[in-house]
Amino acid sequence: MGHGEKVHNVDAPAMEKIRESGRFARTIAMAAVLFLLNGVIWPSWAVALEVERQKDIAEQARWEAKNQHLDQVLKHVRDRVRDRKAVIDQRLAKEGGMLDNMLSAIGLSQLTLEGVDDLSWLSGRAEHLHQQALKEFDTTAKRLREKQLPEKIQQRHAEARQQYRERYQTMQVRMAAMLEAESLQEQQDAAASLKEWMDSFTLEKPRDPFDPNNLPWGTPDPSLTPEPAFTARELSARNALPLFERGVQLASNVITPDMLGQPGGPTEEDLAATLDAQLTDAIRAKAEALDHDPVKIYQWVRNNIEFIPSHGSIQGADYTLQHGKGNAYDTASLLVALLRAANIPARYTFGTVQMPADQVMNWVGNVNTPQAASDLLGQGGIPNVGMVSGGEITHINLEHVWVEAWIDYHPSRGAKHSVGDSWVPMDASFKQYEYTEGLAVEEQVPFDAQGLAQTIEQESTINEEEGWVQGVPQQAMEDAFSDYRTQLEAFLENQAPDATVGEVLGTQNIKTVIHQQLAAGLPYQLLTRKLVASELSDSLRWKFRYQLYTNQFGRQGSELISIQQPTVALAGRKLALSFKPATPEDEETLASYLPEPDENGEVDPNDIPDTLPGYLIDLTGEFTIGNEVVATATSNTTMGSELQSEMGYWQPNQGWRTSQNEAVAGEYRALALNLQGISQSQAQDLQTDLESTRQKLEAEDFAGLTKQQVVGDLLYSTILSYFALNDMQDKISEKQAHSVGYRAPSYGLFKTSLSPVYFYGIPRNVKATGLTMDVDRFAGTRVDKDGNVERRLAFNRARGARLSAMEHLVPEQMYSTDDAPAHGISAVKAIQLAAAEGQKIWTITQGNLDQALASIELSDEVETDIRNSVYAGKEVTAHERPVNFFGSQSSGYIVLDPYSGAGAYLIEGGENGGYLKQAGGGGVIAAAITALVFNGLPAAAAAAVTASLALLMVGAMLLLTAYVKLQQGEVIAAEILCNTGVVFLTAALTFLPGVTSKLVQLFISLFGGAAAYKGCSLS
Repeated sequence: MGHGEKVHNVDAPAMEKIRESGRFARTIAMAAVLFLLNGVIWPSWAVALEVERQKDIAEQARWEAKNQHLDQVLKHVRDRVRDRKAVIDQRLAKEGGMLDNMLSAIGLSQLTLEGVDDLSWLSGRAEHLHQQALKEFDTTAKRLREKQLPEKIQQRHAEARQQYRERYQTMQVRMAAMLEAESLQEQQDAAASLKEWMDSFTLEKPRDPFDPNNLPWGTPDPSLTPEPAFTARELSARNALPLFERGVQLASNVITPDMLGQPGGPTEEDLAATLDAQLTDAIRAKAEALDHDPVKIYQWVRNNIEFIPSHGSIQGADYTLQHGKGNAYDTASLLVALLRAANIPARYTFGTVQMPADQVMNWVGNVNTPQAASDLLGQGGIPNVGMVSGGEITHINLEHVWVEAWIDYHPSRGAKHSVGDSWVPMDASFKQYEYTEGLAVEEQVPFDAQGLAQTIEQESTINEEEGWVQGVPQQAMEDAFSDYRTQLEAFLENQAPDATVGEVLGTQNIKTVIHQQLAAGLPYQLLTRKLVASELSDSLRWKFRYQLYTNQFGRQGSELISIQQPTVALAGRKLALSFKPATPEDEETLASYLPEPDENGEVDPNDIPDTLPGYLIDLTGEFTIGNEVVATATSNTTMGSELQSEMGYWQPNQGWRTSQNEAVAGEYRALALNLQGISQSQAQDLQTDLESTRQKLEAEDFAGLTKQQVVGDLLYSTILSYFALNDMQDKISEKQAHSVGYRAPSYGLFKTSLSPVYFYGIPRNVKATGLTMDVDRFAGTRVDKDGNVERRLAFNRARGARLSAMEHLVPEQMYSTDDAPAHGISAVKAIQLAAAEGQKIWTITQGNLDQALASIELSDEVETDIRNSVYAGKEVTAHERPVNFFGSQSSGYIVLDPYSGAGAYLIEGGENGGYLKQAGGGGVIAAAITALVFNGLPAAAAAAVTASLALLMVGAMLLLTAYVKLQQGEVIAAEILCNTGVVFLTAALTFLPGVTSKLVQLFISLFGGAAAYKGCSLS
């Protein structure tokens, strides 16, 4: 074979096939590898990365959604800077040192900078929204010119725009310093500067502060009440009473000249009207109806006025006459006033007395143990102590007040009164009662609370160790309640179709005493020398105080309004804080935002704006008692400005207890005092006022009407109905729960709710968003008849849930119309909605606080309240995340004292109450606008904004009518069957023997009564 000769390989085709098959195999192998990578290896990192990427995208979308408006961006700048500064401070304290400080001085710090990408994004977002804000300012300026509003208002607008621009530029400069910092120390300095500057402005609607050691709902602590005075000198010093009788200054119109030499006779003051013993038309009429006869007057008061175990002058003579109830001081004031109206000298007498324990037990409500009676007296502030003999309390010593009247005692012992000759003691408050048992419906128609508890346990997911429950079958609860009401209805129809509520539940009636003559002494033993006075000292009077301040960096600034009066002067009176335009220019500006009448001279209510430019309008605050303005703010405030208020009671021997609220200038706040219950007369008078106003509104007769009559009475009737209906429900439920209780001085408000949008503290826009109830003090004295502490606590829990539910139920029923239903939310309802969504409902204590906070996603403010409450030894019930409440996020949480049953039932804004929204705005917007500018409205606009209010007044009158009928005993049980059924259910659910799960027991006590109200009409 020659060199270079081409040689043909006869095996080439075979080899080629082999090579081709190898390539194919490698392709298959590669495909298999790729498949393996995709099916096995990718999920361990690529899929995970993709999931994280999608999470980041979703989180970014949520972040952007939270920064659609400039006010949102400003709040997030502040919050992020606060957080970043805290981290930097911590790092420098831990990682920094002298060496790093020296290196920082020459730009060689080894500490890495904190990330500021989020702040950089916020800076860019703010710039975009800033341009929009400037355009909106310019649009407003154009409108002001077109409306030819006063130069003063246009100048105010120009100043606000310039102020906004300067503050925005300052923020960006300080933010740039932080973004461009080259060392961690520079970042810290820039963050501190920016934080301090942002913190100087209000950027969001203020939130009410919450103190877990001052819970708004509860029972007074009897240990705070001192023991009774043991000497006249001690009694005098404690109550600022004269230790000895003053010199003789005889009342010349009663005492004849031949009697002037008698020491110790009456003085002119013993016939005078006083703050507590008012000589009103009603008092004079009652004295005349009793023939000005001292025996008839004494016996009428003694036989008709029910005793309330509380201490100090609370409501006075006139309201005690209206209410038919009162403590020893109020009853004494009524007796003194009636005697003086009959021209009979009378005075107060004080001393420490000893009463048999069994009589005290009957007197305070038919309790079964002397200790329960003593506790009830102590809760009411009455100094008392049990006296033990033979190992048992046989007598109770207590401070007491009664009356002495200058009576023609000899020889008829007052039967024929002509000219007085002796001071005769009269105690109209101490008495005994006859008690009758009811129909024992709970025994005749028992509710299977144990069975319901077992159903809940079986169908729910319960984690006792972590402290949460999930998937509670609320429908099963509602079905059980509905079935029970059907059984109850059948029982009453068959057994007692015409029975009154009293006949069903049992009655309490005063054992009447009718004598022709007066007794010479008291029905108990006097332990100290008596003290006497023609008038109660100020130390014995309860007082109420309301103060309004400007806001200065989150604290009380300058005082704007201060009201302090004895509660006697406020009993049954309507209180309110409201605002009016400060000047005619402000009123003109407000009115310019109302729509113009059409060709028929009418205004469409739907055209009424729900948002106003707060910064353009100055307001003046006013505090009213009744329809009278009793205090005007010392300076004007811009609409939407943050204000601070403080209110509360002063109690004899115990001092002040107050609550603080954040107010917004422009809100109308109707305030109700519930001293010792709501009288029928007060409810009827309010009904009359509402009806009169409604008729005028429907007739478009606005002459003489004020915002207090048009808006104030409607708002006031809401909070008053809340108190009145709950008082009635308390009385009914206490009978079923084997307890005795009385209303202690309480207060609450119902207000128009304004939500300002702030640009660096400037209230750019103020929107009417709804109505809010806030009950800052709902107190009551209460004991279990047998002194069973656990049963009393369980009852307080169930009662608290009902009180919370009524905070949305009462406004819903009052403000709903066929065209615009109202939707309310309370703490209990928010938690119910969360449970229906499948959220976990947490019971948070110190044992699971960290785990619970790691799981829930509520606002920082709510979580702070939860943390502080648990640290204070309280127990908190909360859901996982906000619920959607008609387009807005809301949450509710409950703080309870596990030892006393006291609690707070809070909603997102920090109020201990409820919030109401109305479809289409309706009466909500009308109330807010009318409260601001009613007196300056043109006739067409007034007709438009008040049309819906007139309709709402009908609902208010229905609730008040229901209360009056219940008070008068005219309602048969069947007419309030639904509510009566709820009472029985609440009582049954309060006591669940054998329930193994504490969480289920808690859930039932919280939601059982509230759920049972579903379908009930409060009127």
